[in-house]
Amino acid sequence: MKAAIAPHTAWTWSMTKVATAAFMVETALAWAGLWMWEFVRPTPVPEGEAGPESPALAVFALPVLLPLLAAASLCFVCTFVLPTTVLARQAGTRWGGAGAWWWVPPASAVVTAFVVAVVGAATGLAHGGAAAPAVHLWWWLGLTAATVPVALVTRHSHLRGAAGREPLRARTVLGAGCGGVAALFTGVGLVVAALDAVFG
Repeated sequence: MKAAIAPHTAWTWSMTKVATAAFMVETALAWAGLWMWEFVRPTPVPEGEAGPESPALAVFALPVLLPLLAAASLCFVCTFVLPTTVLARQAGTRWGGAGAWWWVPPASAVVTAFVVAVVGAATGLAHGGAAAPAVHLWWWLGLTAATVPVALVTRHSHLRGAAGREPLRARTVLGAGCGGVAALFTGVGLVVAALDAVFG
C-alpha cells in the first residue's frame, strides 16, 4: 500500500505532474471549444485566402506540439498553480477550513493579480508606458479562470494522498480528460451535423 502524503506537505513532484496534466487537458478543452465555435459560427473567408485547417491535421503535429505544450504547462503550474495551492493551504491553516476548496479561488486571484502587476510594471518600464487597466483586468480574469480548475484538481489529488488513498495519476488525468474532450468534441459535431441536415 502506498504511504500517505503528510498533510502539511506543501508540494510534491506527483502534484506537479497531476497539475501539468490537468492544465494540458484544460488547454485541449479550450482549443476544442474555440474550434467548435468557429465551426458553428464560421468567419467569412476573403476570396483567394485559404480557410481554416481541419483539426485532424493537428494529429500529425502531435510529436512536436506535445513536448512544447508539456513545457508550457509546467511553467504555468510553477508560476500560478503551485503558489495558489500553497497560499490556499496556508490561509486555511491560519484562518480555518484547512484543505477546503473555497480557499482556492481567492488564493488564485491574489497570485494572478501579483503576477499580472509585476509583469505589467516590467513591461511598462521596458516600453516606456503601461498598458490600459482593462488589459490587465482581462489578463487577471483569464489567468484566474485558468488557474482555479487546475488547482482544485491538484488539491483533490493531495487530499487523497494525505488520507492514505491512492493520489490521482498524471496519466489517468491526461487520458480521462483528453478522452472526455474528444467525446464532447465528437458529440457536439454530430449534433451540429444532424441539425444542419434536418433544418438546412
